[in-house]
Order: sequence, then structure tokens, then C-alpha cells
Amino acid sequence: MSDTNAAAPIAIIADDEELGALLLAESAAETGLAPRVCHDGQAALDAALSGNPAIILLDVAMPGVDGISVCRRLRAEPRLAMVPIVMVTGHEDSNAIRLAFEAGATDFISKPVNWALLPRRLTYILRNASAARALAERAEQVRTLVEAIPDTLWVVAPDGTIEWSPNAGTDPGCGVPGRGLSALAPAEQLADALAAIRQTARDGVHRKLEYREPRPAPGERSYELRFSRREGGDVVVVRRDTSERTAAAQHIERLAYFDPLTGLPNRQRCLETAERLFAEAAERRDSVAVIYLDLNNFKRVNDTFGHSVGDVVLRTVAERLTRVVGDVRVERGDISVARFGGDEFVILVRETDARSRATALADACCVALKDPIIHYGLEFYSSPSIGVAVFPDDGPDVASVLKHADTAMYSAKTGAAASVAIYSAAMSSRLRDWLDLEARLRRAVEGDLLHLQFQPKFRLADDGIAGVEALLRWCDAEHGDIPPARFVEIAEDSGLIVDLGAWVVRAACRQLREWLGRGISVPVAVNVSGKELLHGDPAGVIEAEAAAARVPASLIEVEITESLLVKDSAIARRALERLRRIGCRIALDDFGTGYSSLAYITRFPPDRIKIDKAFVQNVDRSPSDAAVANAILSLAQSLNVVVTAEGIERAGQLEWLRTRGCQEVQGFLLSRPLSASDLENRFLRNVGARRDPGRQRRA
Repeated sequence: MSDTNAAAPIAIIADDEELGALLLAESAAETGLAPRVCHDGQAALDAALSGNPAIILLDVAMPGVDGISVCRRLRAEPRLAMVPIVMVTGHEDSNAIRLAFEAGATDFISKPVNWALLPRRLTYILRNASAARALAERAEQVRTLVEAIPDTLWVVAPDGTIEWSPNAGTDPGCGVPGRGLSALAPAEQLADALAAIRQTARDGVHRKLEYREPRPAPGERSYELRFSRREGGDVVVVRRDTSERTAAAQHIERLAYFDPLTGLPNRQRCLETAERLFAEAAERRDSVAVIYLDLNNFKRVNDTFGHSVGDVVLRTVAERLTRVVGDVRVERGDISVARFGGDEFVILVRETDARSRATALADACCVALKDPIIHYGLEFYSSPSIGVAVFPDDGPDVASVLKHADTAMYSAKTGAAASVAIYSAAMSSRLRDWLDLEARLRRAVEGDLLHLQFQPKFRLADDGIAGVEALLRWCDAEHGDIPPARFVEIAEDSGLIVDLGAWVVRAACRQLREWLGRGISVPVAVNVSGKELLHGDPAGVIEAEAAAARVPASLIEVEITESLLVKDSAIARRALERLRRIGCRIALDDFGTGYSSLAYITRFPPDRIKIDKAFVQNVDRSPSDAAVANAILSLAQSLNVVVTAEGIERAGQLEWLRTRGCQEVQGFLLSRPLSASDLENRFLRNVGARRDPGRQRRA
């Protein structure tokens, strides 16, 4: 074996005849190849397996291993599969030529060889081999790409017969050429798929078909078929698994249209559903009822126990409302429930007589939410206020009907109706008045346009002034005097009550400063509402305002209703303990009318008990009222608590209480509420002087 230029492509030449091998080598060199001559088949085989030949020329007949055997062995080597092998045969040896091609030969040269044309022949063979290699590489790239793409591809005849699929060999489910469409789609979609194939083959328009395929596990899968025509009329069908995309779209939809806490449709979905139902109702002459539901005192749950407990309440309410809605059968209509925001829920009902259906449904919601929600031993009551409005009777569009349902709900919440209120035009007028007064009250608080009156309390032992009660008054520039019951209710509902309470404390401290400056020291009682005690900081307010006015906090007495100790005793006790620590005295107002419980009174005894005027009114005439008053007096005496009787309007009441040992009295018989100057002129100039309270009737 001999070597030539190693930089040029190698041509391995095997011929046992010296002259033939030499002439073949010269032709290869003329073609630009580096010939490597071997004189037997084994040497040629070894050279090819150990090297990287560009072309191999083999004489068929050689001693030892012949050329056909060498060719067969070389074709078994994958890396040499595309190397052109040229067999040199006798001109008439057709059997050798046949065996050579069967062994994998690329071409053959017959002897005697035309040496002048041989270089061109070799160039042509090398060019074809290069093109074949490029084509094979391209095919491999395409195959790799097809395998990497998760889509499945078919070439289908217009009649639905599968002609080819690159996945058929690896995935039997992809169908076999010559078979029908059974692998393409489930049976129920086959007709649509075949129709799409025929139409695409006919007009060349790209088409798409989507379907879902139930599976036992892990669940339903979704697919997309795309159809496009290629030259010749066949149709390329691509199937893509869109399950992840569908799942992602569903997840995005849930984020956009569903409340993550309760799983109910959210405000946006509710509004879109309402628009659809209103449009359908307009076409079919149906009606749509909007049920607007709000939970009473839910903010108190969040503020007191935290949002995690509030979330439990909301989820439970959502579950109960869903059950109520699920139990309702609506013929030829529609019904849905949504969380509209915060603690508000909306139920939509489209039906011929939606109003009566919605009224019954609202009542059912009240019943469903009547039972307490129990969480870690605590009981929560989610009583609702519900408003109902109906399209088209109560408004021409979604916005107006929702507004009127909200108005009805607000009417139910403010006590102007039961817990379920059906919208009427009068409600809008009442709501406007309510909102107008609320805005005026806010401006009055901010502008210091309120004022205090003071009603004195008298000691029965010496007829002296025991203290005064500060009473808030509001005279509006347009509406005149507004009853306290009216504006306090507005303040409670709007959340303004805390600011209102702070204003009262500030005004009382300023007045105390004036009196102290004139040598008058008298305790002033201020009323503290439940919301102030549970959600505000009355101790902090009193301490700050007393310090600002340079008056002792001990001159401030706090009056609360007894029901606060029962409804939320732990929170109330903590607030009252703070008030005690800064020197304030505590009085239980309207005693006997709330949720009286000796257990609570003994656990946190107040400094004063005020007998409600309901028991004082006929105390000298009614044995039952007298018995209640006697019981309260005995209880107070045993607890060493001062008793003040309210509502004294007759001398008989006063004398009865005096003989029974009541310490203090208050009422119109003794004095109506007075301005600070009138109070000072009539009662405070000589605070220590003895007076006969019975003679103050006209004061």
C-alpha cells in the first residue's frame, strides 16, 4: 500500500494488478484525490475502516477477500454508509455487477477502462455522493425536528386515507399508511375532520378544528387539528395537544372572573352575567331580580379576630348561599350567585316572575345564615341585610338596578325596613336625605359646629350637685335642630361615631378647663358607644384631650350600656380597665334594659349604675316596676355601687326613691339639659350649697 498527498480527500484503490492499480491511482490524482493503493481486499478493508476515505474503488476479483465481500463489510459500518464505492468489473460480468449493487456498490466501471473519461466519471460520482450526503443530513434534521415537536403530522388523501406520517413507526396510535382516519380524532369528531379534509383539498383554505377527549386519568385532554393543502391535492393534518394551553387559559379566566377566597364568580363576572341576563330578559319579556346581600357587623369580626377568621366566615357564607341557590329550580330561566366585594354578595335571577322568586330566595338566605358559624370554639353570627330590585321595573340597565338593590339593602341595614327590603322609589329619597345628613354631620364635626348641653345629677342625701352629663346637640343651618337619636344613628352607620365621641370629649375637657379656672370642680359624664369602646381608643382620647386642656382625667366619667359587657366582655373589660387606670369612673347606663347578667357585673363592678327611666316611670305606682327597682338598689348596695335613677318627672317618683335609699337622681323634674352658662348660673356658682331638688321643677 502506498500513500500520497495526505491533505487531499483520500481515494482507496484495491486492485491486485499493478498496472490497473497504477492507472486508477493516476485518474484519482487527476480528480484531486489522494490515492491510497492496496493490492488485496483485506488491506483495502483495513484502510477504509481505519481512515476517512472520500471514495473507494474495488476490483471485484482479488485474491483472499474479494471486492464484493469488502463492499458488503464496509456498508455494515454506519459512518461509511454514504461513502461512494465503485466496483471495477469485467465488461461482460453482469452477475458480478448485480452482486456488487446488492452488496451496496454506488457505481461500477467495466474493463477495459476508458482512462481518458475516468477522471470525469469519478468527479460526477463524488458530486452525487456529496449531494446525497447533504440530502441525508437535511432529512435527518427534518426527522429530528419532527420528533422534537410534540405535534403529530399526517399526509392524508382527499378521501381520508392516510398516506404518510413521520410518527407512524414510533407511535402505532398515529395510524398506518393506507388506513383511514381512526387515529386522527375520536369517533364523534371524525365526520368533522373528514369534512375539513375534503374542503381543504378542494379550496386550499387553511382550517382548524378543536375537540376534547375524556381520559380516565389524569383527566380531560384538549386537541387542535390544523388542515392545509399541499401540491398534488393531499392535505397535511397537524394535531397539537392544547391541554396545557387550555388549562392555562382556564386558570387565567379563574383569576380574572372568580374570587380566589370563595370560588364564586367575582364582581366582573357578575356584571357581565347581569348584562347577558338583562339582554335575554328584554328579548323574552322576562324579568331579572338582583338580590344584594351584605353581612352585618362583619368589620367587627375582622377588626377583633383578624382577617383569617373573617375569611372563614366569608367562605362559610358563600357555601351556604351556594346551597340555597342550588336548591332553587328556575324554569326557562337562570340563577347565579357571586361575591361582589368585601362582605357583599349578589344573586341574579332571570325568570318570568323574578320578583316573587327573589323575595322567597332572600328569605331562604336569611334562614340559611341564621345558624352560627363555629370556628375554634367561637360562634359568629352572619346575619344579612338584603335588598331586592328588579329589571325592568326598577331600572332600564344593570347599573341602575344594582344601585337600587343596594339602596334597598341600605334601607334594610339602617332599620328603615326588615332584614329583606324590596326597592321602592321612596327608598332613594330616604337614602338621599340620609346621605345629605351624613355629609352635613361630617362638616359639622370638622368645623366644630356642634355644641354640648349639660344635665345635672343630684345627691338625695344633701341635694347637692353630684355631677353633670354632657349631651351632644346639633343645630344644622338648613334643617335646624336634629334629634340626637337621628344623627347618632347616622354616625354609628357611617363610622363617624368615633370622631363624634372624640369631639364630645374635647368639648367637655375645654368646658372643664373654663369651670376649673373659675374655681368650679364638677365631674362630667360622657357617653361612649359600643363601636367607640370596641374599635376606638376612648382611654387614649380622654388622656390626650385632658392633658391638652390641663384637666384631670378623673373628672371624666364614662357611661356605657350594660349590653357591651355581655356582647364582647373580654374586649370591653380591657378597654374599661384602661379607662380605670387613667382615673376615669365607669357608669352602666340604662341598667335593666339590656342583657343583664350578675356574672358580668360581679366580674367587673362599675362605679355607678343608672336605673333606666322605663323602671322609674311608674316606680311609685306599679308593684312590678317597684320590685325591679328594689332589686337593683339591693344589688348595688351589696356591691357598694352608687345608683342614679334617670327620668325623674314627678315628685312621687322622687320620694319613693329617697325612702328606698337611692343615692342620686336625674330628670326633668329637677332640671332639663342646660347650656354651660345656664348650668353655671343656676347650679354651679355655689356647688357646695344645699338645695331642694323638688323645687327645681321649672329649671
